[in-house]
Order: sequence, then structure tokens, then C-alpha cells
Amino acid sequence: MSIRVSVADPSEQETWNKYVDRSPQGTVFHRYEALECLRNHSGATLYPLIGYKGEQPVGIFPVFELNSGPFSLVFSPPYELGIPNLGPALVHLDQLKQRKREKRHLRFMESCLEWIDEEIDPQYTYVETDWHYEDTRPFAWNDFDVSPSYTYVIPLEDSPSEEELIGRFSQNPRRLIRNAQDRDYSVEVGDRDDLKWITQQVIERYEEQDRTPHLSVDYVLELYDRLPEGTVRPLVLALEGERVTGNILTDSGDRVRAWQGGTRVEMDFPANELVEWHGMLDAIERDVPSYELVGANTRRLTTWKAKFSPETRTYYSAKRSTVSMELAESLYVNLRDSSELLSRLSPATN
Repeated sequence: MSIRVSVADPSEQETWNKYVDRSPQGTVFHRYEALECLRNHSGATLYPLIGYKGEQPVGIFPVFELNSGPFSLVFSPPYELGIPNLGPALVHLDQLKQRKREKRHLRFMESCLEWIDEEIDPQYTYVETDWHYEDTRPFAWNDFDVSPSYTYVIPLEDSPSEEELIGRFSQNPRRLIRNAQDRDYSVEVGDRDDLKWITQQVIERYEEQDRTPHLSVDYVLELYDRLPEGTVRPLVLALEGERVTGNILTDSGDRVRAWQGGTRVEMDFPANELVEWHGMLDAIERDVPSYELVGANTRRLTTWKAKFSPETRTYYSAKRSTVSMELAESLYVNLRDSSELLSRLSPATN
């Protein structure tokens, strides 16, 4: 029996979210409310694809269509919104034996890709999978270029004590965290106003580096308002009553992600180390089995993140494009790199 692919509509939100909860690859950003938020702030058309074998769900695959001039582009997740992963999330496959699981997975993916080709006919398709999505062969077998990327995960399933957890860290963060205990600081899960403040700190940091921010205050606040309470968690550190730094955490039940925040603090105080530390303690207290330090692909950031002794996890990007789009992408990258180089070489003006 073939896999039937349909597009979920808002009336199926509850059913869609049940599939997200059942899937090992399901994340906060797979939830229907989050997908609508991403649609609203990307300018893209959302297609939440569901695959069925008979009446049984096989998987979900949210994709976004963007149009740029003559080109139709498909993304999952949508571009430039700071979402680390999305892509397909499989349902009810772990209970199958290997041969049947691989066969059903492949048919689901080929049915989704066939739907995308027939209904959208994109010149460019780009997908970043969750790190629980381990078998990317269906993409490779359908003419995608597949590349690995990395993130950091700190396992917490054994509910370590504070001393056991800090004992895993390298010497420097252990010393900094312990020495800070006699300072007048607090780290607490904040409210909507704190979330707005953290987001503004991230935006300002991007602008200081002459980079375009991938967040907006309205976008992050909409995620906070629409997702279930406690899903988006603004963790704020205050020193002597004044806010210093913070992290926006997301909680999907099986993991807490340090998603955005932790901007540089110009003071002799380990503010960001303490925020990460308390984020892990918060996860342990709520029996969440893992804490993800999102992103291990930028070399200059890995030294800081690796000092918490995380484990490396691999996720994948899959790209397929037409020849004309390959040329357009190559031209865009070359022009962008040239523009950045010229801006760095040009003298500063008043």
C-alpha cells in the first residue's frame, strides 16, 4: 500500500501536535502553533505535510515555499529565523523491524518529495533535520546533497546532583561558578518583559557586529504567546538586582535547548556560565533528560561551549537544486562575500 500525503489545515492542529509528541524527531518548532508563527514572520507559504499508510500516520514534514523572482524555493525550516532544525518527523516506525522500517521511511519521504515536485516544482529545496533523524539515505537517493552539521548535548537522564554536574565541567567554569556563589546574584525564569529584553540584547549584539539579526521582538513574543506555557522559558541573571544577561530556552519535554541569548557581558563576572549552569539545574529539577547547547559549527564558539563537557550530536542538511539555481546561488554567495570583504576594507566614514 502506498503512502498518501495530505496537507494539514488548522482544524487538524490537535492531531498534528499529537504526532509531534509521538515522534522522536518532533521539536518545539514542529508544533502547529510554531509553524504558523514561522509562516507569519518568514513571508512564506506553509505546507504541513502528513503521510498516511491507510489510516495510520507514518510521519509529518512541514515545508515552506518562498518565491524569489523567477525561482520557487522550499525550506524546512524557513530561512533566517534562527531555527536550528526542522525537517521530517517519523511516527510509529520504531516498533517495526529494520527492513519494514526502512521501506516505510523511504516511501514516506519519496511521497512527500513527489508532492513537493508536483505541487510546488521548486528550483531549490533545503532541509535541516533534527539530530534524532539519523537515516538521511532517502534524501541522498533522491538527488540531494547531504552534509553533516553538529550540536552539543549534555545528558541529564541520570539526574546528577549539582556537584556531580559541575564535576563534569572543565576546570575554568567550575572555578568561576563556585567563586561566584558569594556574590549577590539570582537566576530565574522570567516573564514576557524579560523575554523581550533578552531578544533586544541579541539584536543589539548582531548590530554591533554589523550582522543582520535573525530575530525580531514580535516574532519571539508570538512564539511565547502561542506555544503552551513553559515551552519558551526566558532565563534571566540579575546581579545586585539589575538584569545582566539571559538565555531563551525551549522545552520540548525530552530536551531543553539554550536557543538564543548569552550575549557578551563586559564585566568581571561569569554571567553566561552561570546562566547555562542554572539552565541545566532547571532541566534536572523538571526531569528533562537532556540540555542542548545549540550549534557546534562555529569554531570560535566551540571552545566556550565545549568547556561544559557536552557530547556531540550530528544532524544533517540536505540540498537539491536545478542547474540554473546552482548558478544563481553561486553568484549570490560570491557577491555577498565580495560585499562583506569590501565593507571590511573600506575606511570608516562619519
